[in-house]
Amino acid sequence: MRVLVFLLITLFPGLGHATGPALLQWQNTQQAVPTPQTDVTANKVWKLCALYPSLKDSYWLSVNYGMLEAAKKYGVSLKVLEAGGYRQFDTQKSQIAQCQQWGADAILLGSSTTTFPDLQAQVGTLPVIEVVNAIHDATVKARVGVPWFQMGYQPGRYLVKWSAGKPLKVLLLPGPDDAGGSREMVEGFRQAIAGSQVSIVDVALGDNDIEVQRNLLQEMLERHPDVDVVAGTAIAAEAAMGEKRNLGAPLTVVSFYLSHQVYRGLKRERIIMAASDQMVWQGELAIQQAISVLQGQPVPENISPPILVLTPKNADSQHVKCSLSPGGFRPVYLYQYTSAAKK
Repeated sequence: MRVLVFLLITLFPGLGHATGPALLQWQNTQQAVPTPQTDVTANKVWKLCALYPSLKDSYWLSVNYGMLEAAKKYGVSLKVLEAGGYRQFDTQKSQIAQCQQWGADAILLGSSTTTFPDLQAQVGTLPVIEVVNAIHDATVKARVGVPWFQMGYQPGRYLVKWSAGKPLKVLLLPGPDDAGGSREMVEGFRQAIAGSQVSIVDVALGDNDIEVQRNLLQEMLERHPDVDVVAGTAIAAEAAMGEKRNLGAPLTVVSFYLSHQVYRGLKRERIIMAASDQMVWQGELAIQQAISVLQGQPVPENISPPILVLTPKNADSQHVKCSLSPGGFRPVYLYQYTSAAKK
């Protein structure tokens, strides 16, 4: 089988388990094998510095929550810096220097760009754990994240089944150009619908900003008024849910990943499907990977939680507890472990 597809919706334990359920270890963007999740014990108060593209996207807010909970559990310190958006190489480069000045032992890099030139020269001896966004750099010691190819493939495969062989015109809004896995998601979606009656009418690239996505959507709907489905990022899905075109029915919406707004859309049956790469769990795994690397322990490369395919029928708090930060959670930029903190 050329592409391994993970469509079973399964409830997985979250933090606090000495040994957990099987993770996926990715051989490439299309193949993965199960690998067990094991716990770690930190032998000192490691200082871990995490870089995110942006915390205005609730995807990264949920990663932040997972990292914070894991830092508390394992007794390590966590510093978080956000770049303010995608394609912010210079900003993240300067943030690596801030991590070094803080005395970081390792960097958890959620890159805002598809490549990170001269990473080795910038980090020196600091180990780098790649989080979510792949940069394919030999300096990286371990990676946590689902290939973005799969986050486009799963919605495409779902729509092929959902359409039941009938023609379906889809508008794709996969996010920023050359960042955040946008093109990989489009490639995955194209492969999933190959040979079916589902077709892509257009692909509109733009930053993960609600106003940018709303403007893109309106422009594309003027150009393609016969669109059946809008599929794209969580921000694009949010814009599509609020779009009114004087039609007899709202737009049919599919999201390539999960956010709090997308979850509400599923609950209200405004979104028919969303994939989730379980961001809270990914945050936990990144902390575990960093501790293991720092302690010279073996770590599996290219791991992730299983992908969930969520619909209005199965989108509930149990299924998303490893995906979304709790309501009311605010970003935490610095967590300093002290002996008074509860392990």
